[in-house]
Amino acid sequence: MLGLGHEPKWFEDFGSLPVPSREACLRGVENADAYLLLLGEHYGDPLPDTGKSPTEEEWNVAKRRGIPILVFRKQGITPDVEQAEFIRRVEDYVEGRFRGSFGSVGELLAAAGKGIRALDARPESLAWKPLASAVTVPWHAFPRGAWGGTSGTVLEVHVLSTKGQTILATVLANLGKRLARAGRDAGVFAEEQALSMSVDEDGATVATRATDHREPATGIRVDRDGTVSMWSQLPSDFLGALLDEADLRERIATALRLIADLGLAKGDVAVAVGLHGLSMVSIGNIGELGRRTSGIVGLPGGADVALVEPTHAVPATALGRAAGEIAGELAARLLLRFRAVAR
Repeated sequence: MLGLGHEPKWFEDFGSLPVPSREACLRGVENADAYLLLLGEHYGDPLPDTGKSPTEEEWNVAKRRGIPILVFRKQGITPDVEQAEFIRRVEDYVEGRFRGSFGSVGELLAAAGKGIRALDARPESLAWKPLASAVTVPWHAFPRGAWGGTSGTVLEVHVLSTKGQTILATVLANLGKRLARAGRDAGVFAEEQALSMSVDEDGATVATRATDHREPATGIRVDRDGTVSMWSQLPSDFLGALLDEADLRERIATALRLIADLGLAKGDVAVAVGLHGLSMVSIGNIGELGRRTSGIVGLPGGADVALVEPTHAVPATALGRAAGEIAGELAARLLLRFRAVAR
């Protein structure tokens, strides 16, 4: 890999570190530009808190980040039961990845090298296309009764088809569990978090089921027309929520990567973002939550929403790999919109 201009990182090179091995490995994936997954015979020991092997945890981090993933399966092996199930998930046609195979180290190096060269040859710029016609955004898609209260500030992210799309009822019928699993793998839902699930002919919704209004509300909805919506309640303290551009960018990027991983978006898509519940909101560093002594209480004019309507479309295939770039643009526009309504 060094000969291709890339520096490989693997567990054996980490040496002595002041953090747990698990944290070091996951940090490695967090900082990687691409992830190479080798599927062998054994799954590994499941970790007690997640029930997943270290390799599957790394796989989920790579998917959540939306970085390129190259998968290669060793030929001539008989995987154990857990590994066979993991391989099935990795190779799943809807949510998984196409993979290569290898029989020897030489074959692996040749295949991996070819894959990395293909990554290097990809176009780097993201094409923003002006919308030919306006799209209707389902603002306020989150269910008002999804949690114990509605006093918090909620971020909405919507991905909409620009040319019309219909998700068949046979797909919607099985979408609830899939949304829940995708949300947990992306870290949107905690493994132990109770979820509510609703599926009908109009769409599927999975959301946190909180018994305390102080618990953040989070959810995912897929409409029959192909619109995928996500919402998350922003963290707050007794002075309200803080809008931190870096935090907004990461939240939007996480939503786009999850939506991309679902594989439901097709063709060109428009992306919209918005904030609801602005009665107690300030712009600042999210690290100040719980430590600050002043903030905004109520916006002039009683403005309660800041909405960024889509003006351009992007290829659905770019949602994952360009999530950071798209999210950066939308987060910047959202803060400008907030400042406009807060005057």
